[in-house]
Parts: sequence; C-alpha cells; structure tokens
Amino acid sequence: MGGKAKRWRGREKVGDRTRDEEWNKGRGYAIQLEEHDTTAGCMDILFIPYIYISYRLIRTCFALIWAVLLYKIAPLFHKVDLKRYKHRWCVVTGATDGIGKAYLNELAKRGLRKFIIIGRNPDKVKAVQENLESSYGFRVKSFIFDFSNGDYNEIRKFLEPLDIGFVVVSHGIGRENLERYGDSPEADSMILKVNGIGPAEFLSCVLPTIEKNGGGQIVVLSSSQGYRPIPLLAAYSASKALVSFLCEAIDREYNSISVQCLTPALVATKMVYYSKGSLFVVTPEDFAHEAVSTIGLAKITSGCFNHEIQLLPMHLFPWAILKYLIMPIYLYQRRRMTLYHSERSHVKDSRATAT
Repeated sequence: MGGKAKRWRGREKVGDRTRDEEWNKGRGYAIQLEEHDTTAGCMDILFIPYIYISYRLIRTCFALIWAVLLYKIAPLFHKVDLKRYKHRWCVVTGATDGIGKAYLNELAKRGLRKFIIIGRNPDKVKAVQENLESSYGFRVKSFIFDFSNGDYNEIRKFLEPLDIGFVVVSHGIGRENLERYGDSPEADSMILKVNGIGPAEFLSCVLPTIEKNGGGQIVVLSSSQGYRPIPLLAAYSASKALVSFLCEAIDREYNSISVQCLTPALVATKMVYYSKGSLFVVTPEDFAHEAVSTIGLAKITSGCFNHEIQLLPMHLFPWAILKYLIMPIYLYQRRRMTLYHSERSHVKDSRATAT
C-alpha cells in the first residue's frame, strides 16, 4: 500500500507540473496574441496617413491628366461647333475690356456674326461696336447698363424679343487694395453688387429668352478665388462663390441650356493691374482662345492649361494646410498694389506741380 501511495503522489506531482506547464504555455500564447493585436493596431493607425497621402497624390495625378487631356490633347481632335449660334444673337457683358473683349473677339473668329454688347461706358461700347461693324461687317446691338445701380427690368425688356443663343457673362470689378472686410464698406458693397448680384440678376433676365428660343450656351466668368474663402478678398471671394454655385444649379435645372463656369487665376487685365503676361499671368487673348475650346467638354474649369497647373495644390494639400501656404501670394499682391497706387499718385502729383 505504501508503494502504491507513493506512486500515486508522484503521479499527482507530475500531473500538477504538466498542468502548470500547459497553463504557462497558454498564458504565453495569450501574451503573444495581445502583443500581435497591439502591433496590428499600431500598423492600422500608421496605415491611415498612408492611405490619405496616397489619395491626395492620386487625386493630383488625375487632375493633371485631365488638364493635359482637356487643353492639350482634346483640341487636336475636338472642334467646338458654334454654327448653330451663327444666326442667333450672342450677348456679352463686360465686352469693352479684358477677358470679355478677348472672348468676344475669339467668338467672332470662330464664326459668330450677331453680337449684343452690354457695358457701362458709352464711348468704349461704341468703339467696340464700330470695330465689329466696320472690320467684319457684323450685326451689332449695344445696351448701356451699369450693374451697380441699373434697372434690370429695362434690360429684361430689351432682351426678351431677341433670339439669343449664346451668352457670355464677364463683367466684374476688383478693388484698389487688398484689405479686411469692413475696412472699406463702399468697396465691399460695390463688389458684392457688381460681381455677385449683377450676374445673378442678369442670368434671370436671359434664361427665359434662351429657353423660349430652343436653348443655348451660357459662359460665366467666376474666379479661382471663389473655391475657398480668401482673407483680404472676402467680398470678392464670396461674390465669385455665389456665381459658381448658381452656374451649377442653373445647368442642372435647364435641360436645353448648357452653363459653363470659368474659374481663372491671374489674367493680365486692368482689374488686377497687370498689363502683360508672365509665367503665372495669362494674357486675355491666350485665355479666351483656350477657354472657348473647352465648350462642351467641361462644365467648370479654370479656362487655360497654365491656371489648371497652378490650381493643382488644391488637390495635393487639404485646405487646413493650403490656406496658410497661399497667404504669402496675397500678401505679395497687396504690397505690389500698394506700391502701384503710390507710384501713380506720385506721378499725378508731379504732373500737377509741373503744370
């Protein structure tokens, strides 16, 4: 009996030791699983920035590819068909200067023959009208209208009986200096009226007429400043955002009317105090030539290849970062405009003293 008891106790010890070893092994395995889960969790967290950065890079690449296709490759195979508008009226606002004038001339080169020029300066409107009539033999009507205080019922009555097929809304004003909203209330109010309410009211005047006559094409000049709120350009930025949103809504509301919204960056016009083109500044003529070629291909675009390239950072960086990266550009423009006005004032004073 004694021998059997000893053997039994020995077996119990062996059994306990075996259970302890198994328990330790299980515990070790559990610890390994926990460590693996922790490592996997860390990898998952690190994978999120990788996915986001990849998304930004892919988005930027697609934007670049689209710009090349739209402005470099498509024009080789696609020619804008404007023949259906040849014998219908083409209305152009802001046609006496800058982009509006260049766009009008580009349409004239591409076959349109009937124009209605709308502007606020009678002398400039008359000069453009006479040039079109004498140089090309076009039929031209004109309407003197100030978008800051004009009566839109009058322009509505003028346009209503006409067969309008093509409209270019390109009027607009800038400001003398880049400044905070509220520092110059009169300038802020004028910009909102002319650049925001003006196009909105004018579109409401021409839409019924275009639809009544079978539909047509509308091109509206907005701005790249309308994509996001820009400090020192609050009123201008807000007015262009209004126009961009309105264009997309109208395009979806009217089946027979196509609306294209152009969102250029810097174009060499009086409004931004550039008289010639450069690496980042496009001439109105070059801009208009490229912009017209995108009709029927894009509902919203900057209007030229140069500006599409300049806008690629919008795809590459989130706005939380980009809004700080672009501010030196606007601060430089503010210094440039301040210097420009200072030099002009000095020249005027010198002339006044000389006389």
